[in-house]
Parts: sequence; structure tokens; C-alpha cells
Amino acid sequence: MPSILLHNATILVPSGDDVVPLRGHDLLIEGNSIAQIAPQIAPGAEAEVLDCTGKIISPGFIDTHHHVWQTQLKGVGIWMGGHVVYEI
Repeated sequence: MPSILLHNATILVPSGDDVVPLRGHDLLIEGNSIAQIAPQIAPGAEAEVLDCTGKIISPGFIDTHHHVWQTQLKGVGIWMGGHVVYEI
């Protein structure tokens, strides 16, 4: 099973209504799952190690970023005689 070790990161861990930053921690991914979070993890022989110094890791965070104004205007323009007519 392939594994990835994210080394020396700041890992944001949810705790109730708060988030706890674990500075200088490692995160081990085995397959598609987080296997371990600890201050120092010894990588296996086949693990890919990524230096994450100065990086923030937020397990489970889903970035839903999108431009709402663009979404609202999607499909507003209609073609009429080779010109786009907007009904705003």
C-alpha cells in the first residue's frame, strides 16, 4: 500500500468548536486514509516524504471557493441576431 509522509507541518485539528494547531508535526497517509499524526514519524522504506516546513495542513477541509457573482450571471446572456443581450 503506497504511503506518504507529510513532514514538519502545522496541522490544524478540530477540537469541539475550536481548532488546535499542532506545530512541527508529521502526518502519515497510507492508501487513502490518515494513518497517524505525531510529532515525529519514522517513514517506511517505500514512503514518499514531503517536507512541509512552513506549510499548513487541514485534514478533511473542503475548499468550496467559487465566485458567487459569476454563478448568479451564468446563463443570463442570450444570443439575439449575433449579439449578446443581457437582462440584468
